Amino acid sequence: MGTPLPSSIEAFVATQFDYIIIGGGTAGLVVAARLSENPSLQVGILEAGFLHQNDALIDEPHNIAKNNWNPKYDWMSSTSRQSKVGRPFQIVRGKLVGGSSALNYAVWDRGSREEYDNWKGLSDENGWDWESFRPFLTKVEDASMAVGGQNEARGRKAPADDTLADSSLGVGGPVKLSRNSLYTDPVPAYIKAWNELGQPTNLDPFGGDHRGVYDCPRTIDPESGKRITATSAYYSPASSRTNLKLLVGAEVMRTSQVDIIYADNRAQVTKILFKPEMVDGRRVACGVEFAVDGKAYSASASMEIIISAGAIQTPQILELSGIGDAGRLEGMNIQTLVDLPGVGENLIDHTFTHIQYQAKHGVLTFDKFRIDPKFAEVEKETYEKSRTGWMAATDSTTTFTSLREITEEPVFQAKIEAMTLATTKGAPNRLAAEQFSIQLDGLEKGNVPQMEFILFSRGLINVEEEESYFVLSSGLQSPFSRGTVHIQSKDPFEQPFIDPCYLTHDFDLFAHLAGYRAIEKLAQTAPLAAIIVKHPPPRSDDKVIQYICASLASGYHYMGTAAMARRDIGGVVGSDLKVHGTTNLRVADASIIPMPIATHIQSTVYAIGEKAANLIQTEYAKANASSI
Repeated sequence: MGTPLPSSIEAFVATQFDYIIIGGGTAGLVVAARLSENPSLQVGILEAGFLHQNDALIDEPHNIAKNNWNPKYDWMSSTSRQSKVGRPFQIVRGKLVGGSSALNYAVWDRGSREEYDNWKGLSDENGWDWESFRPFLTKVEDASMAVGGQNEARGRKAPADDTLADSSLGVGGPVKLSRNSLYTDPVPAYIKAWNELGQPTNLDPFGGDHRGVYDCPRTIDPESGKRITATSAYYSPASSRTNLKLLVGAEVMRTSQVDIIYADNRAQVTKILFKPEMVDGRRVACGVEFAVDGKAYSASASMEIIISAGAIQTPQILELSGIGDAGRLEGMNIQTLVDLPGVGENLIDHTFTHIQYQAKHGVLTFDKFRIDPKFAEVEKETYEKSRTGWMAATDSTTTFTSLREITEEPVFQAKIEAMTLATTKGAPNRLAAEQFSIQLDGLEKGNVPQMEFILFSRGLINVEEEESYFVLSSGLQSPFSRGTVHIQSKDPFEQPFIDPCYLTHDFDLFAHLAGYRAIEKLAQTAPLAAIIVKHPPPRSDDKVIQYICASLASGYHYMGTAAMARRDIGGVVGSDLKVHGTTNLRVADASIIPMPIATHIQSTVYAIGEKAANLIQTEYAKANASSI
């Protein structure tokens, strides 16, 4: 790849950039690629991680999630000890070009119409609702190879989804999508069991209502059999542009085609630089300070700085730059430039409870690779020759439901009434109170899903050598617990203090308990029940809650810490994605998501990048038109 990168850090610093993007991840690369379409603009990307190409741990579907918690790819962060579960949690987030698009489970879906519509109610109602945001969701997608029915392979056909209305997906966008052509045996049983319980198969989950059972497309190129990341979708096609420069690393590594700057793990952005004078009472960003091996550098931008560092690092960078709660910053001897108490607040994550089941002999799951070396060898050869077969297959079947649908009505109503009385008083801040009111409305109406149920076709813990397993997981999509991310000192290389506050709101335990009981019921429903060897013993509610606390897992869907909301209620960015109190500092990543949304957030984050680029391009065009 003929990437036109500078031959030294000094050359990058000497470039007169119009725009600098902090973070070469899922949204950041979208912004960079779109802005650099204009050859008159100089665009720079600063990324603390590395550029990985032709890496099997990223590219090959059978390796999905195997690069998590690996310092070559991951920031290796952890939460504080969570009081309700008695342990810290690993934080998985990508530290590499492409960001978490190279670490996730390759699942592609969207939230509901109502969920995106809720965003505009917290901001100034300018362009953030389903109808306004949907074009950017579809702009990302290329579902041309995923449309219609599924291919048959080895007698195993895609279950119950041959007439999926993929017309709601985009075609021709940078991210190629595909569907599995091979499915493990628990998948059709799982779908039919949900159907028996009244959950229909949703034939158009991308049309604004994704409740029900369906098979998700995947970010797997059907032709190459490789995962699509923000790197392959956005950066690589743009990399030949001389006006786009990517800085990764510390030591210049030369190849025959390109000089790539690589940094050790001590290289990252330390703060945003601002002009001393203000414009209309707002700060003007003019550059970025970063450090490599203890040496400080700075790069300047004449137009804008865009932070795309994610829900964990974006608030860290803002606070280090003097943007955040004044009391907190002054306590660390950081000059407050913009007093924004919402920075680092309202951290939201999806949490999951897993139950593992042993499958009867003859039931094919991905454990076949572990059990049968010959099978694994044949499949490896198949994948290497044709990029097809079981090594190209993934788990992709999900179910989204409202909590009301899986809870007995008297119990549900009692909980809603209690929460209506107590929730506002229990909100940690004004923004959370506004969020809680919207969430309560959705709970009562039942028109948006609060729960997700996922099937994993393999054993995860304590597996026996010759046995096959599958796991049923319930995930809370609309938690009321709110966490925080804040710096611990002025040292930019010290990891921030991350406290998701898992299960600290009693609603979240109530919902997880309902999810556990729903899985029990599903597993006892034909035809799924027929492939299970034995079920876990009955447990009282107290015992189930103990199990939930012991086994709780993160979905790694971190959002909300630089929320797009009005400043007076604790928002950090406006609907133009500019940080309140600044003229030209924007945020474009999952941290701006102002409400919990029931989805794997990958497609939404890509679309945030597209929307951000459009906002910037539109503003640039207006400014230049007025100057003519």
